[in-house]
Amino acid sequence: MDTAHAFRRTLARRLFALLALPAAGGITGCTNTWSSCPDEPEPVSKVACFAWPRDGAGGGGGGSAVDSAGGGEPLACPSRSEAKEILDQPGITTHHIKSDGALQDGQCCYQADVITICEGRPFLVDEAARTAPAVRTRGDAGWGSAEAVTPRVDHLAADVRETLAAAWTRDALFEHASVASFGRFALELLAAGAPAGLVEDAHRAALDEARHARLCFALASAYVGEAIAPGAFPFDGRVEVEADLASIAARAAREGCIGETIAAVIAAEELGAAEDPAVRRALAIIAADEARHAELAWRSVAWAIVAGGERVRAAVAEVFAGLGRAAVEERGGGGEGDSAHGAGLAAHSAGLAAHGRLGDAARAEAAARAIAEIVRPAASLLLATRGDGAALSAMVV
Repeated sequence: MDTAHAFRRTLARRLFALLALPAAGGITGCTNTWSSCPDEPEPVSKVACFAWPRDGAGGGGGGSAVDSAGGGEPLACPSRSEAKEILDQPGITTHHIKSDGALQDGQCCYQADVITICEGRPFLVDEAARTAPAVRTRGDAGWGSAEAVTPRVDHLAADVRETLAAAWTRDALFEHASVASFGRFALELLAAGAPAGLVEDAHRAALDEARHARLCFALASAYVGEAIAPGAFPFDGRVEVEADLASIAARAAREGCIGETIAAVIAAEELGAAEDPAVRRALAIIAADEARHAELAWRSVAWAIVAGGERVRAAVAEVFAGLGRAAVEERGGGGEGDSAHGAGLAAHSAGLAAHGRLGDAARAEAAARAIAEIVRPAASLLLATRGDGAALSAMVV
């Protein structure tokens, strides 16, 4: 059994035990492929399509065409809001629909701004992941690691070093944003009257993410040969703190139960492929911490369901229901496979893997395994009828 497989099994068993239910056996079923981090956390304009009609249904008020089966009845594409529900993959992609649907060759197609969410716990504002900008400076402003993180770079070509620097910088910015995400989560737990243990662990997780960011910035700086640090975070003068328990739980399910679980599994996969000692040390820390963060998310959502009842459970169930939606065909430029980052990884895949960087396909496969082997079965257990909820309550004591 390889180390990544062992990591997934261990994390799954920990979560199943946390949910006070027996571990599931071999989980099988359909899985989708998931995207990894984008080069920049900015929307990409695409034409997003899905097969229509589905299950023989027509749809709401979008663009329309005449039913080709005969009879002359207009076949309408779903409305923009309905299309968003179909297209979105919780914790993975979110779509801002910009046009009404147009029926083309048995598919409804929409112009959309698509945001791919990085693995981990992103800081979301209006469903868009935000990060600070990266800046190259004479000093690292304290964002270099306090630990010895010195990868071997002498044997690497300049373009490989630049690709590694870009990849680790991207991860560093998302880890840095996770500090803000956990800070907001701690405030929301306070607003919801959560147990002290959950609030304390949310603050500890924010400190973990600061350490992760420092490790990633240190690696990026070593590869590029100059200090890289985060600039000012774009809060725009305010941070929205949610007080509605159902909304808090749904976001924790999306960002934590799904996002942190995927982050832990991908870090374990990268650790298994890495050969550089400094990179391995950094990824070992990140994988272990992300696994604990995933547990925190599942504990928090379990508490919220017990505290808030069916309304909270329904909001959480809606998040996980999105994992079962059909895969989406997206057309148009700007996909990851066409990005400079994706091309750079593909050109030097073996050497980059030794430095903890897997290609897009390998990361997508790791994320799919996380969904199939951990998230889906854990969500089923979480949402199972629990009587008076006493077993769940024991998790947060």
